[in-house]
Amino acid sequence: MGTALVNFVYTTMKKRLNNPGSRYWLPTLLKEVKAPDGGTLTPLRAAEWKLGPIGGEQGTLVGDTIAKAWWTAVADAFDDAQGREDESKDLPEDLDAFTPRRSEANPLPTLSFSSVEIHHLPNAAVGELTGLTEDSDGYRGSVRITLGAHHCGEWKDRDQIRIKSRYLLCQEVVAADDPDDDSTGPLPPTTTVARGLKGVSWPKQVVEGRGTLELTARDLAFDVQVALRVSGRGPGRTLAARVDSVSLAAGVTPTFCLDGKDLTIEDEWTDPKLIESWKRAALKAVNSPDAGRELRAAMEAALSDPGQRDEFSMVVTEQLAAALDGVLGPVSTGALPVEGSDPRPGPVEQYLFDRVRHAVNSPTSSFYPPAVIHSLDDPVLVPYRIPLLDLGPQSVEGIELSAVRLHDVTVHGLPNLLIPPEDARLTADGIDLTLRLGRITDRPDIPGTRGADGSPLRVPEPPLVLTGRFEADFPPSGEDEDDVLSGTFKASLTRPSLAAGLVFSGPDADALEISLRSLDLELTAEEVTVDVTTGDLFREVIRGLFNSTQVKTVLLHGMRERTAARKDEIAAGLSTAARGIIAAHLTQ
Repeated sequence: MGTALVNFVYTTMKKRLNNPGSRYWLPTLLKEVKAPDGGTLTPLRAAEWKLGPIGGEQGTLVGDTIAKAWWTAVADAFDDAQGREDESKDLPEDLDAFTPRRSEANPLPTLSFSSVEIHHLPNAAVGELTGLTEDSDGYRGSVRITLGAHHCGEWKDRDQIRIKSRYLLCQEVVAADDPDDDSTGPLPPTTTVARGLKGVSWPKQVVEGRGTLELTARDLAFDVQVALRVSGRGPGRTLAARVDSVSLAAGVTPTFCLDGKDLTIEDEWTDPKLIESWKRAALKAVNSPDAGRELRAAMEAALSDPGQRDEFSMVVTEQLAAALDGVLGPVSTGALPVEGSDPRPGPVEQYLFDRVRHAVNSPTSSFYPPAVIHSLDDPVLVPYRIPLLDLGPQSVEGIELSAVRLHDVTVHGLPNLLIPPEDARLTADGIDLTLRLGRITDRPDIPGTRGADGSPLRVPEPPLVLTGRFEADFPPSGEDEDDVLSGTFKASLTRPSLAAGLVFSGPDADALEISLRSLDLELTAEEVTVDVTTGDLFREVIRGLFNSTQVKTVLLHGMRERTAARKDEIAAGLSTAARGIIAAHLTQ
């Protein structure tokens, strides 16, 4: 089966994860994910993001804007100092010989965020499972998670990721000797001394602007590397998922946008008339390519934090377990079958197969064979009817019969059916198994059934029984018509079996198709006992006829042929039942 089985399970769940009507809808699940700090993803919080220096044209514009604003504050402080006679002697005559510049030592503005909140993260959808590979522990693959994916319900106006934060924008600026040329680049500070400038630092200062902001992020997508492995050994095994990494999706370029109305400036030291200038600088800094790149990296770091990946892993494992328990029924600790298949499949396939083997032997599971048999309505198997079995001409105790026919043959007791774990084996495209009839004792309840009194139906007592009418024709003598003996019969089949080869196809559980490669009745003539009821004098003769090895062999051959002839019809019924059971449990 290889990767086909894992893809089958993933594709089945992907539909539910992206369906707002499903209890497995991804936004609902992600709302419950814990963050490493004990919070949730609504919002995800981070103490600080150091976005670093802002380079390029935007960085130059931001730095120059800050330098010019700072110079206005310096000029105000210079004029104020000149008015104080005790300090004017420590000042140059004017500021004409100087120019405000970004510092040559630290020419780029730096940006950092604090008290970060990332809102609307759970509004996500999953993409295809790609790069699926098998290793000794299980499987590894990549799933793309797209944020801002849904536009309905509580997420109708939350289709963008929003980042709320405090920010700190810094630029080291200097009063430099004016080079009297057209240059605008960074320069070292002047060596000229100027004392008494209140509120500013001469000739160098790290200018800080701070406030709050709320920016939006679009086209955010992450590639999540996931591993699926079996944990533990023997009957105590469990299936676990592990998120190995979270990285920005290849080929997708998210954009971050800050609108001026969502930015505040805390004016602590400069003239109020400079607020708009500072605001423009902050907007340029946050909306710069360098800030965008660092914001993407910060988002990636927040989601790929080891503690956060552990939380994601736990939720994926829990939901996978919930889905398996819902469909197949829970497994008590240490109750998983351990007999393997030959050749032995991978650990994940073996685990999933063992979950199926446990389910078909659990009276509480919807896949319990008595329940499945009862659920089939096309064809109906409870009871299973064969309109006619023609046994042909027969001879007994010297009496010749030209024809023996069985009419309205009804098979009773099919719900007494087991598939012991040791009688099932994984194959490349399905399962080979042996169905054991008449082996269940104690008459357990059959899940999903109701009798006339409203209580569950119970598994019938063994053995399997066939009932119906018979006709035995004597050949005509002369011109006489056939003399026909008729009556009823009852055949008891001791511990019969059905060997079946099941083949599975379809991309997911909603399109699952089961076909029967084979369906063979395993029963010997010695394991069949027949009784007849007839008012004719030949009752004992007819009884002897039906209990002869010859007739029982013909009877079994006819049953085998009839069963094999209906295997496609039975397979179609099994497909419909399996799809219905899985869909019902994944919807609950």
